[in-house]
Amino acid sequence: MGILETKGLGKTFGGNSVFRNVDIELEGGQLTVLGGINGSGKSILIKTISGDIRPDSGKIIFEGSPVDLTSIVQARRIGISAVYQEYMLVPDLTVAENILLGSRKFTINRRKMNDQVSRFLEQFGLGFDPSSKVSSFSSDDQVLLECAAAAFYGPKVLILDDLFSFLRGAAQMKLLEMIDSLKKGGAAVLVTTSDPEVMVLGDRLFFLDCSGIKPLPLHTKESDILEMLGVSPEYSIESVEGEPLIDIDNLADTGIDLSLKRGEILFISCDNEVSLREFTRALTRQDPFSENTVAILREAKNFFERFSSRGHPSEAEKYFSANLKNTGLVSQIMLKKSRNFKSKRSLKKSFILNKESVVSVKSFLAGLGRVSGFSSLMRDEDKKLSHLRFDACDLFIFIRPLIGLDPVSTSALAEVLQEIVDRSKAAVIISDDIKSGKLCTRIMNKCK
Repeated sequence: MGILETKGLGKTFGGNSVFRNVDIELEGGQLTVLGGINGSGKSILIKTISGDIRPDSGKIIFEGSPVDLTSIVQARRIGISAVYQEYMLVPDLTVAENILLGSRKFTINRRKMNDQVSRFLEQFGLGFDPSSKVSSFSSDDQVLLECAAAAFYGPKVLILDDLFSFLRGAAQMKLLEMIDSLKKGGAAVLVTTSDPEVMVLGDRLFFLDCSGIKPLPLHTKESDILEMLGVSPEYSIESVEGEPLIDIDNLADTGIDLSLKRGEILFISCDNEVSLREFTRALTRQDPFSENTVAILREAKNFFERFSSRGHPSEAEKYFSANLKNTGLVSQIMLKKSRNFKSKRSLKKSFILNKESVVSVKSFLAGLGRVSGFSSLMRDEDKKLSHLRFDACDLFIFIRPLIGLDPVSTSALAEVLQEIVDRSKAAVIISDDIKSGKLCTRIMNKCK
């Protein structure tokens, strides 16, 4: 018997079954991967296992005995810790304060706290200054810190919800090293993911879809998973030669000139988060890095504060607002005139007739009806509004669009981008992920 088991676990929201009859077993010293496409219920499942959500049916067995988990605090006390897709850190607190927050080791003696946390972080090879504020950290380091904070309690089970798709190269390797260290200590680690590259990294692999959960053979390859999903890893966007749309000299004060025509999808490749932020501001004339609850975006805003003035939020608003940490963003812009715009440093406000709020790429695709996994969340009025925005806007700015997207959603995004081209509209993709280049008709030189 494993450390943790579920028997016939099921959950329903709004009359729709999220998952049912889930049987899964987590063994100590093993990495178990739970794969599935966006909207398959992975996040709800791990929140159920970790005490944040109560199941409607089935039971959870921990160390041989059934447990009735009523909160994440209770789950953590018995040895189950989780890192969710919601942003869990407090930006204005230090590293030590974030890790010790809620524990009995949180004291007014800052030196004692810093020394204790410094020794703990050394176990994972993390050289974070315990006195530094989290708001100064890069997005990768914030995620690693969240994982370290969850591991601080010495969990017997650690659950990480779809974090690998948010991290890049070196940070992914560091997270794997942390997982390996926890495995050697006897912990059971459960990782959820929508990325086939991550699915094949575990000691055990399960896949969740509308039919339930099923184990996949350990020798399963990425190509096998893509074949099972019915998608190809290759995408080709064919450009349509159109009229000039925008010319910007010295974009974002980088010395780089941007020229964009209708029928183009331009990829701006960024080397760091600073250039990513500056180029996004220059083209969207918005600052999504402080307006959304996303780890790459600096601030965590309370859900109730975001929607208290808007009446009762829809199921889609609830879902997508709660899952913005692990997603790319899109800004849709309607331009005032049909002639070519010339400016310096940024897109001028006077050129913009209408500018929609920045939304997640997942929400954008769901509203257009391109991803079936979210169809039950979207109201008819949501869908109509999404199509009206898409029809009316000339320019689409995508920021890190592939973050958190499964292969099916990525394929749907490629189809939408091709439709943008065919309609003589234009799009710019701003990302530090070179894979985004596959979705473009042209790549701009790397930003320094």
